[in-house]
Amino acid sequence: MASVDINPFEDSESKSILETLSLLPRTISFVVRATPIYFLLSNTLGLVQAGLAALLLWLAKVVVDRVVESLGSEIDWSYVLFPMIAIIVCRLIQSAFSASFQIINFMMSEKIENKANTLLLNKAAKLDLVFYESPQYYDRLYQARENIGSLQMVIEELMVLVAQLLTLVAMFGLLSVLHPFAFLILIATVSPRILVEGYTSKRQFELEIELTRNGRITHYFNRLLTEREYVKEVKVFGLGSYLMSKFLQLRDVVVTALLKLNIHFVKVQVLFDMLGYLGLCLVWVYAVYRAGQGELTIGDLFMIFGAAQSSKDALEAWFAQCGGVFGAFLSLSRFFELVDLDPRSVPGALEMNRTGPRASLPERLKKGIEFRNVSFHYPGTDLEVLKEISFSIPANSKLAIVGENGAGKTTLVKLLARFYDPVDGSICLDGKDYRDHDLQELRKGITVIFQDFARYDLSVADNIGVGRVDFLTDRQRIEQSARNGGAHQMAMKLPSQYDTVLGRTFEEGVDLSGGEWQNVAISRAYMSDAQLFILDEPTAALDAFKEAEVFDRFSHLTQGRTVVLVSHRFSTVRMADLICVIEDGRVIEYGTHEELVRLNGKYRRMFDAQAERYR
Repeated sequence: MASVDINPFEDSESKSILETLSLLPRTISFVVRATPIYFLLSNTLGLVQAGLAALLLWLAKVVVDRVVESLGSEIDWSYVLFPMIAIIVCRLIQSAFSASFQIINFMMSEKIENKANTLLLNKAAKLDLVFYESPQYYDRLYQARENIGSLQMVIEELMVLVAQLLTLVAMFGLLSVLHPFAFLILIATVSPRILVEGYTSKRQFELEIELTRNGRITHYFNRLLTEREYVKEVKVFGLGSYLMSKFLQLRDVVVTALLKLNIHFVKVQVLFDMLGYLGLCLVWVYAVYRAGQGELTIGDLFMIFGAAQSSKDALEAWFAQCGGVFGAFLSLSRFFELVDLDPRSVPGALEMNRTGPRASLPERLKKGIEFRNVSFHYPGTDLEVLKEISFSIPANSKLAIVGENGAGKTTLVKLLARFYDPVDGSICLDGKDYRDHDLQELRKGITVIFQDFARYDLSVADNIGVGRVDFLTDRQRIEQSARNGGAHQMAMKLPSQYDTVLGRTFEEGVDLSGGEWQNVAISRAYMSDAQLFILDEPTAALDAFKEAEVFDRFSHLTQGRTVVLVSHRFSTVRMADLICVIEDGRVIEYGTHEELVRLNGKYRRMFDAQAERYR
């Protein structure tokens, strides 16, 4: 299936009926590939069940007719018991099939969910950072996850449709004893329900789409009240009642909207139910008339009453099932829409189709990295964050980036790690544009320690080892990285040392202080052989002495590598070879610490202001 162009900054549009139903072949193909054996078993059992329903009605007729025939004479029990035993056997088979269905459907559900989640997770892993800064993308991801169950639902409902259709054919054969047009009367009086079912499915789906953001926010307030990350502030500030009221307000919106919609549906449904019962009564009245004329036996009358009722119920269920299938396909359109999403088709996506051969990543940087007239604004906005920035980071040097909050420092880091491409200008590595390199190869040459680094509820070894997943089982490398990053002594004091699980979410884990977690994050970076180290305020939780110790060690261990450091502490900044001062998205000063102090500009004022605090 070809990828589709979707803008995550725009709300999605509803699909037409033809576009929705066109997903049928793809859905069947998806389920067959996910679980071929259980799909075959489920369909086979469904068809047999449909045949048994008609067979049971016919056997009941046979029993009644044979009993009537025996009135006034001695009953031939073998003649009567045989169809009764057949009914019991059919019921036992139905019971066995019903139990088997539970197991088969459970296995189908698990396999389908595994395959669907694999597709979604693979897609999410391929999407650029631009998607994760868009509320609309999160809406679509939420819709896709919520509708995974529709994959199996569609197949189950399609199987039910086929089974019900076979049942209807059998019932038509039984009703033909009365009159060929009897079944047509029921169709004429029941079939208008399909309009209601289609309308109901579409309105329910549209309401779900309208309430998607509401559902995500409701889930967010639920997290605020139940997760450890927020519980301290919730208790300190007494936020429990406030957050609960917000949660209930959002739930009230959902309940009110659904209640209003369902009341409307019930009114319409009652009208169509009355029409269906009118058709059933017409068939019954005609059957009684024929029986009164002696044209039908008591068994025939009994069978026709049952067949007419079953036919009406089956027709209503069939049309309801059609509405359910249509609704499930509407839901599935959101799942396949995300699966088909072309990562390159959205504003701000990384450029992947540069002409010419790919530049190879050098083992060691020779020239370094250069920003050439780089301008940038985040996708979905027109506000320029960086404006015609030009500066260089010589190979094997240490560059510090400083500036006030909001100056553009973190955006520079994102561009250096190639989470985004410049809107104008270029970033070059040894003279070659970033975009001329393979993205995965480029990122292997870059390691970043973020201020908001991830804290994985995994073992100490895994928390460090994820810095280079292909060495995740190399305990010697992990321990050496921990020594380099300052986490080794902490790890050795834990109950199971490097195998101790961190965090309190799973198992009986151990939590760390902010500084200990930062040592783990710094150790994680040492797993890499990258040529470019980027440190985005990684020591914010450390005191000045610990920070100096970390950077002394870091300076020694990164000899021969290029380092970019973002920090507000000038005691650390002055250790860099070069300093770049950013203000309002522009480079206003660039040089060594001594040069910038002599310049007596922005850097000097910031340095003096911070130094004054320690006097």
